[in-house]
Amino acid sequence: MKPHQLDLQRTIMMDALYAKSGRTCGTYTGLWQEFCSEIGPNFRDADYDQLHADVCQAIDDTGSVMTAKQAHQAIAVCRRHLLGKWA
Repeated sequence: MKPHQLDLQRTIMMDALYAKSGRTCGTYTGLWQEFCSEIGPNFRDADYDQLHADVCQAIDDTGSVMTAKQAHQAIAVCRRHLLGKWA
């Protein structure tokens, strides 16, 4: 990814975090740290069965045996991307 694309992606992410944070002060100070301090425990404590069910639903569960396998694969990919070197 080119530097300007990465900068744009980061700006979009920070704007999304600001919107979700409920802040109205116009400052982003500490926002990234707040997000980082919450994402670890959220990810660690996630109910895998519920996550799997939600991913199956998102894939449009047709009752196919492939849906469950696709959901497991999707979760594994998300984990690798989210955890980076910790995966």
